[in-house]
Amino acid sequence: MTRPRFDRILLKLSGEALMGEGQFGIDPDTTSRLAGEIKSAKEAGHELCLVVGGGNIFRGLAGAAKGFDRSTADYMGMLATVMNALAMQNALERIGVHTRVLSAIPMATVSEPYIRRRAVRHIEKGRVVIFAAGTGNPYFTTDTAAALRAAEMGCDALFKGTSVDGVYDADPKKVQAAKRYESVSFNRVLADDLKVMDASAIALCRDNNIPIVVFNIREQGNLARVLSGEGVATIVRNEEDEMPAYDKADLQRRMHGAVEALKHDLGGLRTGRASITLLEPVHVEVYGANMPLNQVATISAPEPRMLSVQVWDRSNVGTVEKAIRSAGLGLNPVTEGQNIRLPIPDLTEERRKELAKLAGQYAEKAKIAVRNVRRDGMDGLKQDEKKHEISEDERKRFETEVQKLTDETIAEIDAAAASKEKEILQR
Repeated sequence: MTRPRFDRILLKLSGEALMGEGQFGIDPDTTSRLAGEIKSAKEAGHELCLVVGGGNIFRGLAGAAKGFDRSTADYMGMLATVMNALAMQNALERIGVHTRVLSAIPMATVSEPYIRRRAVRHIEKGRVVIFAAGTGNPYFTTDTAAALRAAEMGCDALFKGTSVDGVYDADPKKVQAAKRYESVSFNRVLADDLKVMDASAIALCRDNNIPIVVFNIREQGNLARVLSGEGVATIVRNEEDEMPAYDKADLQRRMHGAVEALKHDLGGLRTGRASITLLEPVHVEVYGANMPLNQVATISAPEPRMLSVQVWDRSNVGTVEKAIRSAGLGLNPVTEGQNIRLPIPDLTEERRKELAKLAGQYAEKAKIAVRNVRRDGMDGLKQDEKKHEISEDERKRFETEVQKLTDETIAEIDAAAASKEKEILQR
C-alpha cells in the first residue's frame, strides 16, 4: 500500500503497550524500546507528539463497573496516564530526545499545564510533546483525547500503535480467516463497528480529515517502517480517497467474516461433553482490563465430562469463578486452590431446547450482518452508476452477483445452525 508522507504525527499508545510481557504496570525494557522507535522517527525528520493510555495501571470504565463513581474512576484513569507519560519522558530523555509533558489536569510539580500555543511551540522547537490526563474531563477516552490533540496540533495523521497489524473485518483472534484492510473509510469503520478507536475519536478525525494509521507497535522497528510507507498497516481515511464503492472481494470477505463469527459463537454452546471452546465467551475483569479467560488461566478437558481451569495468579481466582458463573453457561465451578473444576452436567430436555433456540438467535444475528453487507453492496453499485463508473447493465449484472453471494452465505449459515441444533438435541 502506498501511503503519503506524514511530517507531523500524533502517536497514540495504549497503556498496555508499556507492559511488555507482563500483565500489569510499566516494563522498563519495553518503554526503552518504544523510546528508541520514537527517536528513530525524529531522526527521519518527523515531528511527533504522544498520547499514552492508562489501562496498564487503572482503567476508568473497569473501575466504574466495580462500583466506583464514574467521574472519580475516570479521574483516577487520567492520573494513570500521567504516570505513563512521565515514564516515557524519562526513557526519551535518557537517549537524548528532548521532551515536554503537558497535562490537562494542572500538576505544576511534574508537568506543564496544557496550553495549545505552548504545545505547538514545543513541537516547532523539535521537542516530543507528551499529552497526559486525557482531555481533563471524565467520560472521554484517551482515544478521543488523541484525536482532539491531533486536530489542535495540526497533525498530518494519527498513528494508533496496537498489538495487531491493522484493521480487520472481524476479530483476527477469534476468526482465523479474518482479512486485513489496506485502506478503509471512516464511515465503514463506524458502520461496521470495527473497533479501531471509539466513535467520538473516529468522527473527530473524519470531520477534520486526519487519517488514522493502525499498525503493530509491538514489532520492533515497525514505527519507522510504517512511516516510510514500507511497513504493514491500515490507513483509515475519508471516502473520497477510497476505491469505487462496489468491491466484490470486500463483500465476500465481510460475509465470510459473519459466518466465521457464527461458528465461533456456536462452538461455545455445550452439548453435554467437555470442550474448551465452551469457555471462549468468558471474559474476566483483571488488571483494569476485560481479558479472555485463556489469557489469565490454562484451560483443559482432563475428562469427557470435566473442564479444568488453572488460574495463573491466585488473586484472580475469585474473579475468574464469578465470571464463569455469570456467563450463562449453566456451569457450577468447584474451586480447589488455583484450580477450578467445572463438571459438565447432563442436559435436560428443557435446557437442550433453550440452547437450540440460542443457536437460532446466533444464526439470525449472522444473517442480519450478511444482509447489511448486501445493502452496502447495492448502495455502492448505485453510487458507482451515479458517478458514471459503471453502466446500468453492469449495475444490474453486479446486483445479481451480490444477491447470489448473499443467498449462498445465508444457506451456509442455515446449514451451520441446523447442524448445531441437531447436535444439541441429540441424546
